[in-house]
Amino acid sequence: MSAAAHVRAVRLLLLLVLLLPSVQCVNEDGGGPQACEGCSCGAPLDDDDSADDDDSADDDDSADDDDTADDDDDSAADDDDDDSAPVPNATADLPVCPESILAAFTVESIVPPEAGSEDYIVPQEDVLGAIDASFDALFAGEAQQAVAEVAVVGYRLCRGDEEWEDIALWRPLQAGTGQAVFAWRAAGARPMIVEVPDTGGEFLTLDQGRMMFDQLEARALIVGGTDRCANAEPAGCDGETDACLGVDAPGTESDMALSPDTVFQVAHERLADMFTSDIVMSLHSMEDTGISLSAGVFGQVDDDSFHSRFGTKLLLSFADEEITSCNPFPGGSTQQRHCGTDNVQGRHVNGSEDPCSEPANEISHRFIHLQQGPTVLQSFEEIIEDLDELLP
Repeated sequence: MSAAAHVRAVRLLLLLVLLLPSVQCVNEDGGGPQACEGCSCGAPLDDDDSADDDDSADDDDSADDDDTADDDDDSAADDDDDDSAPVPNATADLPVCPESILAAFTVESIVPPEAGSEDYIVPQEDVLGAIDASFDALFAGEAQQAVAEVAVVGYRLCRGDEEWEDIALWRPLQAGTGQAVFAWRAAGARPMIVEVPDTGGEFLTLDQGRMMFDQLEARALIVGGTDRCANAEPAGCDGETDACLGVDAPGTESDMALSPDTVFQVAHERLADMFTSDIVMSLHSMEDTGISLSAGVFGQVDDDSFHSRFGTKLLLSFADEEITSCNPFPGGSTQQRHCGTDNVQGRHVNGSEDPCSEPANEISHRFIHLQQGPTVLQSFEEIIEDLDELLP
């Protein structure tokens, strides 16, 4: 048996062991096996007995007439006509996380591989497949299956406690591998997916993303677990950056914004494809001053789009900064700087069938590539306040 086959066999065996307690158990009266419901089963995945039915997952009617995030915030989450939508109370049966949700999104918890370290571990296909399968299971209400799927590839899936019980968290069991950390708010979410591709050289964007997810009650937070320059091996895509070498060079396999074969990208695609009215906010830092706003594709954005209204807010909030947009909008200054047109998350949201090598051609009005200078990032609370006024 090959080494790869042996690993797959061991993982399959572990998956069966993890799932066995949910399949059958012995009757309390000593009779034969029966379904777990109504009998004493094997030890749960977590010994916290606080996991119960969550009645808070209901229709969110807070969405207004914004075409970028339409009136039905439940268009993805709770649409009765969509059999693929997540079931209500999807997180209720997950084990409770040993620490708070927000604590998982810190440099101390993630321990991102440093630039030039070669410590980012490229995920194999079985890891990506397991993350994908965990979304399928959790959305279908099969919490134990979802937990087991990722446990065999080195991930923990759990939920928050008390007021955070509607939030599912995926995080690596071992810190420092460079794998993504991500959370999904299953109920009461506002239509925004917050993404932080680089946690190595852009510490303030991690703080910003964490605060956005918390204060805006955003749908999801996806955070890369590595410095984008950790590994030197090219990702094999057409995207380039000068962030690592000082001159334009192909993006590396550790650059979450330029590499598609990552846990980060799997989480992005599953959430962006499930919640098709949500804005995807990609947070970045830059050495330039001010802010550069981009839809991820060149061209005019609609006057009433989220992009245009957000840009107008930024012009007022940062009047002393250079605020530019890669896409013309009323009252805005158009300049093509740091436009993120090769960002694989942006390409995906904007309709590219192959984000690695195929640029997107149409503006979806869902993707916001936000490049921020040093002084702007020191006042990122103002950006969060602007978004709070814009989001339904």
